[in-house]
Amino acid sequence: MDVKVVFCKPCGFQNRALDLANEILNRFGLDGVSVTLVPGKNGIFDVYVDNEMVFSRYKEKRFPEHQEIIEQVDKRLQQAKAR
Repeated sequence: MDVKVVFCKPCGFQNRALDLANEILNRFGLDGVSVTLVPGKNGIFDVYVDNEMVFSRYKEKRFPEHQEIIEQVDKRLQQAKAR
């Protein structure tokens, strides 16, 4: 499972992306979850799980809480295991 965090580098969102990536890897790193950080621009902070957007700062008008991303990853892991 791949989690991708696209963040606005000029906006200084890199540390937020790194913190989120570290939390995901600490929780799921041994479960086959990888995290890719992708620098972007224009205020972007989007999170994808297996190429499906699970959070958009633009749409939500806020940054994600780490727990809500953890829950999305966990939900998808459980679905994959149930198959």
